[in-house]
Amino acid sequence: MTHRTQITIVADLLKAVKEEDHVGGARISSLLRKANIPYSRLVDITERMVSNQLLLKIPAERGSLYKLGPKGLEFLENFERFERFAKAYGLRL
Repeated sequence: MTHRTQITIVADLLKAVKEEDHVGGARISSLLRKANIPYSRLVDITERMVSNQLLLKIPAERGSLYKLGPKGLEFLENFERFERFAKAYGLRL
């Protein structure tokens, strides 16, 4: 089992939210399946991501939806750029 860093988990969550953008945003249940981390940890991380404006939390009929914030999109673009750079040199994140 590979240990993921906090940054990798945040990037994975941002990617998952981006994938759900066509349906108006991602529900916490969808993020839970894709993130593969315990619910309590997911809630803690998403709350910090909202407070840091990486994610936007949109109230919905049932629960909330999460969408990428401008800072989240910028983070994801820079992470993906760095990920490509690291892989070019045989490194893994």
